[in-house]
Amino acid sequence: MLSEAERRSLEEIEQRLLADEPRLARTMNRQVRPWLLYSLLFVFGGLTVLLTVISAFGPAFQCLMVTAAVLVYRRYPLRLR
Repeated sequence: MLSEAERRSLEEIEQRLLADEPRLARTMNRQVRPWLLYSLLFVFGGLTVLLTVISAFGPAFQCLMVTAAVLVYRRYPLRLR
């Protein structure tokens, strides 16, 4: 457990980092590893193409929705606090 002074110092450092390097701060706050998102994009994107080629449009649409959800999550990650 941090003391109140340590907690304030940590919040101040976080605010400075966010102001100076916002991209780095966002990257450090992510809980999900980037390789997981890329592997989901690769698998479900590939399945979308494969299922469309073999004319299985229902499952292809579902895979497309998962791919789109991963892309949206990658752009706008959830902040649970």
